[in-house]
Amino acid sequence: MNVVDIPVAKKAVLDLRGWNFETMGNVPLNGEWRIDWENWNPKEDLANVDYTVVPGHWTNSKSERYPIGYATLSLTILLSENTKNLYLQNGITRNAFEILIENNSIYQSGTIGKSYSSEIPNLNIQTFALPDSKDQRIHLSLKISCFHYHVCGVATPYTLGSHIGINKLFLETLSRDLFVFASLLTLAFFHFVLYLFWRDEKTHIYFATVCFLAAVRLLSIGETRIIYNYLPAGIYETIVRINGITFVLLYLAFVLYVKEIYNSPKYNFIYRINYVIAFLLFFALPLDIIPFSKFLAAHLVLSLLGLLGLLYPIIHGVILKKPGSKFFLFSVIATMVLFSLDILTEFAKRGIPYLAQYGFLVFGLSQALFIAERMIENFRNKERLKQEKETAEAKVSFKTSFLSTMSHEIRTPMNGILGMTQILQQTELTEEQKEYLNLIKFSGDNLLLLVNDILDLTKLESGQFELHLEPISLQRLLYDCINIFKTQSDKNKLKIELEFVNEPPTFLVTDQRRFAQILTNLLSNAVKFTEEGSIFVIVESTPIDEKKIRLQISVKDTGIGIPEERMGNLFQPFSQVHSHLTEKTVGTGLGLAITKKLIEEMGGSISAQSIYGRGSNFTFQFEAEASFESSENDLISTPNELVKKTNWDSKLAEKYPLKILIADDDPINQKVSSLFLKKLGYSALQSENGEKTLDMIRTHLPDLVFLDIQMPDMDGITVTRFVRKSKTIPKQPVIVALTANVLEEEKQRCLSGGMDDFMTKPLLLHDLDFMIRKWAKNNLTPSNH
Repeated sequence: MNVVDIPVAKKAVLDLRGWNFETMGNVPLNGEWRIDWENWNPKEDLANVDYTVVPGHWTNSKSERYPIGYATLSLTILLSENTKNLYLQNGITRNAFEILIENNSIYQSGTIGKSYSSEIPNLNIQTFALPDSKDQRIHLSLKISCFHYHVCGVATPYTLGSHIGINKLFLETLSRDLFVFASLLTLAFFHFVLYLFWRDEKTHIYFATVCFLAAVRLLSIGETRIIYNYLPAGIYETIVRINGITFVLLYLAFVLYVKEIYNSPKYNFIYRINYVIAFLLFFALPLDIIPFSKFLAAHLVLSLLGLLGLLYPIIHGVILKKPGSKFFLFSVIATMVLFSLDILTEFAKRGIPYLAQYGFLVFGLSQALFIAERMIENFRNKERLKQEKETAEAKVSFKTSFLSTMSHEIRTPMNGILGMTQILQQTELTEEQKEYLNLIKFSGDNLLLLVNDILDLTKLESGQFELHLEPISLQRLLYDCINIFKTQSDKNKLKIELEFVNEPPTFLVTDQRRFAQILTNLLSNAVKFTEEGSIFVIVESTPIDEKKIRLQISVKDTGIGIPEERMGNLFQPFSQVHSHLTEKTVGTGLGLAITKKLIEEMGGSISAQSIYGRGSNFTFQFEAEASFESSENDLISTPNELVKKTNWDSKLAEKYPLKILIADDDPINQKVSSLFLKKLGYSALQSENGEKTLDMIRTHLPDLVFLDIQMPDMDGITVTRFVRKSKTIPKQPVIVALTANVLEEEKQRCLSGGMDDFMTKPLLLHDLDFMIRKWAKNNLTPSNH
């Protein structure tokens, strides 16, 4: 059903006789409502009936605005036969209102009055059931009084629908507000902690302040106006003034943030103008609420004009090719566009939800790469590297410990952010909402990728990196890596082939995970910059003695190549030689830097040759022990044998009926995990601490336990040891560790503690599907007892 097909009220009648709420969804009660100015008991037989458009500022049929005052808005809704159990969700209605059905009051927000002193304003948004109609008609009335704000009437739509439809709408709206609120607070906390350790980098504290204030304002200007559900109705004026103050503080923090990044004397005039505009609002604080609200509205417009001036240093930074300037420009424009829409809603020009908070979220997430680059540059400061060896080692150790901790801390809320994004993407969304959600997911994925890459790079730089050598099947590993990219590429456009110059060794003693990481990094770059043509992986082995060989692997493509002037920055952290290209090429710029350091840790080297417009050739080599003896288990993977790990099955529970327990002390993570299991067809058991987990394992005997490592009373490893040693548990479950710590030491600690497997947060739906399949196919036999 297109938006244009949704019925609109005409002459105070909304005809929904052809509308099925169960199949066609909710209906906004938009259009012409009857308005009886300064009359709360209108008669049906009045000769002069006037109409106003909802949502919008209350006006008459001639589009002339009514002043502040009180009025009754009425609408008759015609329903199809057998329409029952309808629910209504109100929109933002200034300032106090009462909803009546057939002249019977069903809901009141604040206290309506006929004067400023008799009115107690409030802006609650609620959902409530409507009484069933006997004659398939609903006579809906709104008694509204508005004496505490200069713009009166209904700002956003009232919505009518079934119990499921309206509840879904409210939960989706509330989830979006909470999602944005949690995301902004996470960013604020992360960068505030960074500032505590790097006081000379003020960018972090300004950015943290912007995110924190944007999150605080969301409580009162978000779609659901969360704060009004928990505060007494009589403090509306206070909230309006606080909103004004928080806006000024947010405005100032944003200006200071831009000034810290583009700190040049030639921009000072622009910054001073914005300071003056921001502080103007403080002069209006002593005014009465009506003139203050008028001043606040004018101040919003003036602030937008001031912010337009800030585009000059930002655009100038793009022209000068400053690092991250394009990301910065995009995020600021996105925020300003949504801010402009909010101003239109504030003046009752558009009946849409308030959207600026989403702009701040896009802004916040897209700044992560930009600010992280400055942080890494701070780590690599040449003056610090000249300090004494002991001091340098202590700082490197501290840096690694800090980033490991912050990686863990940011992964926990990211589990909720990315998890709820996946769930929200599977609901019915408008195209505009899908666009915003895709931006959020894109920025969130990049933030997670950045955390992973920084952690890897830091371990390599600090010397705390260790290789885990083991015999691996070389051909199987090579084929598996290549087949992954074959399944992700269009075989009609891109050819990916593996060539052996001579007979490769059957087994190679090396670190399998790091070897695969090197190869997939190089293949990923080749695929990214080769839309059509060929990619060849050429393998050559040269014997050194009876046990050792030198293995040389070249990844050669026919892609766009690399400009000669950028070859020198190829292996530098956060250096992207094709950063001017489309979204397809977006990344952290750490891949090749990590690849080079991994190869050097393995005692090898890497080199690159490229001709711009014709392709590139990356070659790495290292020495390792090898064996040419064959084995029955040495099987080569083929594309048909490759198992995709990116799918999930909504009927998995029918194939593998299991009893599953989720143990996690974070309520958001519990919600995400239970929703994921519900998508797979499971009804999960849940516990929030170690003691309860032990009791539920003894009582319910689950087949599979997903166990959080960090819980308040008893950590996951301790719980596991109790379970494994218990003689009162007749059926030992398979226990899978859930942790935000991605260090290899953590994985080994979990497995040695009695756990059977290991999963890192953020938890994704297809990863959960894969883990359940893996152990269900193994008949759920625990590997540790």
